[in-house]
Parts: sequence; C-alpha cells; structure tokens
Amino acid sequence: MKPFYMALVPPCVLLSLPLGAEESAIQPQIQGEVTFVTGGVGLDERNELNATRVNYNLSLLFSVQGKGNFLSDVKVRITDLRGNVFLETVSDGPILFAKLPSGRYIVTVDLDGEAYHKTVSVGGKKNTSLSFTWSQKMEKEKEN
Repeated sequence: MKPFYMALVPPCVLLSLPLGAEESAIQPQIQGEVTFVTGGVGLDERNELNATRVNYNLSLLFSVQGKGNFLSDVKVRITDLRGNVFLETVSDGPILFAKLPSGRYIVTVDLDGEAYHKTVSVGGKKNTSLSFTWSQKMEKEKEN
C-alpha cells in the first residue's frame, strides 16, 4: 500500500503550486473606445509597463524639471479638436499609455492646479510620445 500513497504525493504537490505567471499589477483599462494603462512606480512595474508599450499609440511621461524625479496622481484629459472627451483619468504613476483612434487630440495634464496642454497626432501602430515636466517648486509643495 505504501507505493500507492507515494504515487499520489507528486501530483498533489504539483496541484498546490500556482499555475502560470503571477497576475500583473498593470491592468489595461477601457474608457469608451480608448484602452489605457498607467503606472510605473518602481523598476519592476516600469519594466512590465514598458513591455506593453507596443500595444499603444500614445505614451505620456510625467516628471519634475531638472531633477528627473517621476510624478504620479496627474490628472489626464484627452479630447479631440472638437472638445469630445476620449479619456479622463488620474495617473497611477509617471507613465500612461493609451490606444486612441487615429486623429488629432489635445492632451491636458494637471498636477495640483499647474496644467499643461499639448496637441498631438496619433495614428496606426506608430507610437507618439509626450513628456510633461513640472517645476521643482511643485514637488516641494507636494512634499509639504
């Protein structure tokens, strides 16, 4: 009888192990016809996020001028030139990737009342990147 019990041990051990890879911290979100991801806090999350970049046609990066420190909690609003809102969210980290229909958009970002606007054209599989930097004064105010 002992050989029978021993034959059951390996399958039981295998069944107790997690199957597949660990679930990703970066989860795509959908708002209307826009799919997006946001995050990038920490090296692992940044690497995981950058591995998905090919799936998106707009990349946004948020940082502090001169220091290169990254920012999160940035309000992001993307509209077409007629003012129709395609995306409205708050970033979970310094990176936001979005997959938008081909066209021209106005990207508005706001951190604690300091807002910036940029017009961008996106289309197809080409990735367009925008960087937004805030003054060091904003970072000091945020720390207090």
